[in-house]
Amino acid sequence: MKKIFIISALILAFIVSCEKDDYEAPYGDFSSLLWTTTQGFEESDYVSALNDYVGFRDVSKNALTHSWHIPSGTNLLNGDFNAEQDTIYTDFISSAGPLASSQNHINVIFRQPGVKEVELRNTFRDSVAESVFSDGVWKVNKVFTVTVFDDVKPMFKVMKGTEEILSINETDMPSEANAASWPTVTLEAGEQLTYIDLTTTGAPDARTWILNGASPNNSGAETVNVSYNGLGNFAAGAIISARTDNEKPEGEAIKLIPLKIEVIPSTQPFVLNGMITENASEVISFNVTGEIETLIGEEGNFTVHVVNAAATPMFDQNIAVQSATVNSSDATQIDLVLSAPIYNSDNITVEYTAGNIGSVDFRVLESFAVTNVVMHSNDNIITGSGLDYTGFEVEASTGNLLRKGYAEGYWVGATNNAFLNLTRTTDLSNSGSASMKYESPAGVTTVKLQGTWFTNGSQSTFAIATLPAGTYNVSYMVYLEPGNTMLAFETEVQGGEVSAWDISTLPRGQWVEVSNTISVDALTNKKFDIKINASDNVGVTGEQIMYFDDLSWRPLEVR
Repeated sequence: MKKIFIISALILAFIVSCEKDDYEAPYGDFSSLLWTTTQGFEESDYVSALNDYVGFRDVSKNALTHSWHIPSGTNLLNGDFNAEQDTIYTDFISSAGPLASSQNHINVIFRQPGVKEVELRNTFRDSVAESVFSDGVWKVNKVFTVTVFDDVKPMFKVMKGTEEILSINETDMPSEANAASWPTVTLEAGEQLTYIDLTTTGAPDARTWILNGASPNNSGAETVNVSYNGLGNFAAGAIISARTDNEKPEGEAIKLIPLKIEVIPSTQPFVLNGMITENASEVISFNVTGEIETLIGEEGNFTVHVVNAAATPMFDQNIAVQSATVNSSDATQIDLVLSAPIYNSDNITVEYTAGNIGSVDFRVLESFAVTNVVMHSNDNIITGSGLDYTGFEVEASTGNLLRKGYAEGYWVGATNNAFLNLTRTTDLSNSGSASMKYESPAGVTTVKLQGTWFTNGSQSTFAIATLPAGTYNVSYMVYLEPGNTMLAFETEVQGGEVSAWDISTLPRGQWVEVSNTISVDALTNKKFDIKINASDNVGVTGEQIMYFDDLSWRPLEVR
């Protein structure tokens, strides 16, 4: 790493001018404390990698005495060192600290990690910055603190389920030359290993796992679970640990994972693995429990049923599969393309009757029953500062704070009671720092939270712009306190649709997304209100507490 001195124009002019015999100081016998380093001349707290250096230069004016003092764990670099050309600084190590030097310019290499202090001790006839008068002179003891980062030393372990199969500490240095002695773990196709980064020495803040034969085959996660779906024998790979934070010196280290992996045919059934999903390109995809070797002519073995009750007329029929293929980047994934368009407002199921889809380890994919497809979701139409409004992040600061529910852009109820049941709180939130809390001490109290700024963009930077006409998947994140027995709440678009939201079966004590389908004309200067009705919660008794956060409106494709 090349290092250069950063020197102000005044200091540079002073140094250059001093080379002339007839130089006369522009300030006569004026004294001043001036210094510069390869890390700057304004700060005195630095960072350095182990075996890196910092250059220090004293360019003070009219010092009576001068000395640099370096601590243990450091060395001076000798005069042959050339900062413009040399990159391996250890070749130029000379005197070891602790020591004092009367040289104006020193290059200090740091040989031990930790906090090191380099001191500049000068005396002056006159008062200068940071000086103290003692023994008839003005003394300066300027301390430069250098935090020295150790070399990055990767440390990790590998787990198979709950069994630890490999543990590598920071002093272990695996080599390919010793690969014959590495342990071997035998996995059935589809089984997983877990790689856990335990590195602390050198203060790394990032890592990259490079994993042969695994899916995924690389990751930046501290702990990563990977599957081995293809048959074969693999060297596990390597980990690269690195410092990437700009507040730290650069540094990284790579270490081999000394483990051999043998993947053999699985004794487990070859079946559907996880959810079936649809993407924005109308491709329906799902994973299976192993890599696929053969998939030819299977389209007729899939039954895709599509229902859309909101369509006119109602749509309720099977759509043929046009193609069934193995995904080009994931051999455990099957992609289905249909012979007719589908929409994210559709309700779709997929069923499969076993045919001849074969895995690389000679298994045949088993039938699976009718399974719901998770349709892709469009982006939230609410963006930017609108998210602060719909997340109740904007605290009311003017007007009737109580009636605003302490949230700007809202209005609670139509009474002047001292307690209005709805209030912004920072006690609990799904995201950000705030949410809207509903609290009723006995049963359910009817109250409305009017969203006065919902489409009132001209009134505030926190409001939402005009909402286009359309059909939307509208959702809230809600949290019902343990003991909450509420059944429902309502929402209302001003002058438009009233929607009932069933919360009777939601889990308590955790944030849950609830959603509804709402159709609207274009909205400008309209409210979107939450209403909690006692009539919707008949039989509910006792204290009721729930929280609302993160309203979103995602456009639906209308069939």
